[in-house]
Amino acid sequence: MFQSVIDQIFQSKQKPNFIITACVLLFVFTNVVLDYSFTLFQNSAFYISESLLFSSYWVLFLPLLIVVLKWIRKTENLTVRILVISAAILLHLFSYPILVWIISKAFYDHTFSYWQTFNFGLSAYFIKTVIIYGFSLMVFILWNRKSESLQLKEKIDEQRKGQNFIRSILISDPHNKKLLLEAAEILYFEANSPYINIYHSSKKYLHTQTLRALETQLDEKQFVRIHKSHIVNISKISSIQSRQNGDYDVTLCEDTILRVSRNYAKNFKSKFSEHNQLTLK
Repeated sequence: MFQSVIDQIFQSKQKPNFIITACVLLFVFTNVVLDYSFTLFQNSAFYISESLLFSSYWVLFLPLLIVVLKWIRKTENLTVRILVISAAILLHLFSYPILVWIISKAFYDHTFSYWQTFNFGLSAYFIKTVIIYGFSLMVFILWNRKSESLQLKEKIDEQRKGQNFIRSILISDPHNKKLLLEAAEILYFEANSPYINIYHSSKKYLHTQTLRALETQLDEKQFVRIHKSHIVNISKISSIQSRQNGDYDVTLCEDTILRVSRNYAKNFKSKFSEHNQLTLK
């Protein structure tokens, strides 16, 4: 649940600064509403100007969290990160009375004293402050690990795409003679559990391997899965005919007709279009 919330936040293209700003505004609004609700419960007067003044505590999260996130990005040492968070909490608690004093001095009839505001902030916001900064550190660590995992996966995928695919297949004929078939000359592969049939331009051969295993070794730009039982050489396709139900029929250069299952049709059309540099509808 917690991880899914983090994913939803960071999968968006919004910048972290915007997310922090939105959260701060939400906290200020919530604080004012709670102040108003409390005065209704106590049957006392509500002054929105004072409520906004003391809600400035939440505004301090905006610059401090942004700075904190920049600092903890610079180190992977957990102890240093905790020290940065602790320093931010202390700075927040001691800066809040200064902010209230300055604002009240400039815009209010009454100036609130530093220590009076400090004691109020300590009693009202200390635990909340620790939770918010601690939560922010936890979110950052989890997100950083997720980002590293994604980067590693992308790197592996790139390496796999750049690897050398098999260009020939070694098989044995009925007389146990070893033959080397050029992959480019193969028309298609057909599942024939526990073996596969290899339809070469010259004849059909039997190969001791599964279709799934072979698929990972073939050049995906040349060979494409069109059915659970068939992998076809795109360059050997001479025509395509829709069945009007999501399936297709492909005719190979030697007039063999194979069905493209609707489950594989989207990927097939994409690979076929890319291979022939055309748009297939």
